[in-house]
Amino acid sequence: MLWLETQLAVTRPGDPALAERERAFPVLRASSEDLVRELTEMRQARATRRAQSGDSGARMGPDPRTRNPDASDRRAFRLLGPQLQQATLVRAVEAEDQLAEVMADFWFNHFNVYQNKGLDRALLPAYVEKTIRPRSLGRFEDLLIATAKSPAMLFYLDNVQSVAPGATPPQLERLERLRGRAARVRPGGPQRMDSLRQAIERRRPTGLNENYARELLELHTLGVDGGYTQQDVTEVARVFTGWGVGAPRDGGTARFQYHEWAHDRGGKTVLGSAFPPGGEEEEGVRLLRLLAGHPSTIHFVSGKLCARLVSDVPPDGCVDAAVAAWRRSDGNIREILRAIVRSPEFWSSGAMGTKVKTPVEFVVSAMRAVGGVPDSTPRLAMQLVGLGQPLYLQSAPMGYPETQEDWVNSGALLARMNFAMALASGRLPGVTLDLDGLISADLDRESLIETVDRVILNGRMRPSTRAVIAKELADITDPMQARALVVGLAIGGPEFQKQ
Repeated sequence: MLWLETQLAVTRPGDPALAERERAFPVLRASSEDLVRELTEMRQARATRRAQSGDSGARMGPDPRTRNPDASDRRAFRLLGPQLQQATLVRAVEAEDQLAEVMADFWFNHFNVYQNKGLDRALLPAYVEKTIRPRSLGRFEDLLIATAKSPAMLFYLDNVQSVAPGATPPQLERLERLRGRAARVRPGGPQRMDSLRQAIERRRPTGLNENYARELLELHTLGVDGGYTQQDVTEVARVFTGWGVGAPRDGGTARFQYHEWAHDRGGKTVLGSAFPPGGEEEEGVRLLRLLAGHPSTIHFVSGKLCARLVSDVPPDGCVDAAVAAWRRSDGNIREILRAIVRSPEFWSSGAMGTKVKTPVEFVVSAMRAVGGVPDSTPRLAMQLVGLGQPLYLQSAPMGYPETQEDWVNSGALLARMNFAMALASGRLPGVTLDLDGLISADLDRESLIETVDRVILNGRMRPSTRAVIAKELADITDPMQARALVVGLAIGGPEFQKQ
């Protein structure tokens, strides 16, 4: 278990050898405050241009003499998403800390946020880099609290819109005071303030939003069969009223902020636990800790970890080992992983080589198998669009699925074969490949197939696959073409699709 202990000794994902590669991705160093400010300014500029152009300008199109001066800035901003996707793949392909990268991917999928929802375009990089990755091998409770306070999550699941019914934002209270003064000093002033009040009223949240509360219980902690009720969902939503972000000015939307005015201070009961009247922000933290240690959470999340690492239907023994480790260690993810890998079920014949790789796992393992080197452009990341799993673009809160039935169909397998053939032949955009140091092109056909089986498939090639490859090789005379064909068919074949 030396490999496992070495992998678990990592404090957080981030291979020192990758530091040079990571410098090619500015998004990894970008400030959320700066990104939010930039996105806000671009939206304001676009709105101003539309207002100035009028209907005639819209019909006739933009005047080339007044082409948008910030077009290059907008394009650079749009590229930040693909940059983050490519950086994630580069790390997964080249990092020595493989388990840490796997867990960073697992936890992001568990606490999924959709990159293209509003301000999450600007907030997602920090969510990945500062919320998920540093805690992916830590304690589940810490990770749960960090995601709950993340601006990206608060926006994605609309908790920024959740306030106690009847709560009045401070802006409206200040406006009422100013209106009273204006009425005494300047007749007609209140009418102008009324229009401002109407604008604020149109934008302000007006009551509970249960989206985060529901997904917190169903997806992040207890699971759909975790024993909660709709009343619990409503009570949880009340607990988290006021959990939001700072004011938009000066990039404040990039920071968590508790709004006292929006919080429901009434008494609440969640899963039989009482939250007395008068509670503030701390009752949200208390609830998260309660959920993190709840038996349903421990069993549900342990099952998901076993499903990711062992088989689609997690073996009871594996789940039991994970649950026991969770309870012993107070949710220490390292200890849970150690228990899973050491469980007999992890090494059983029923689990080894049976779980189908997701598209991300397929691409990363194919690149690692042949020594492919991705460049810093998003071209490799774009391959995942055709394979059905573009990174950070799952709009549904449950994240991407894990099971074979979601990824195995004729179209998906054809896409994987096309990817494999392009990779093996050196025609995959954005990837450098040198097969000479891995597999000689001067081997006879039988030796070539044997070598590819050993190097790429670890000796798992089936007789039926071997026969298909031999048949396809029959008319190939060019040794380089023959090698590319055998490697491509091996990567695209059935054996390589399994973990």
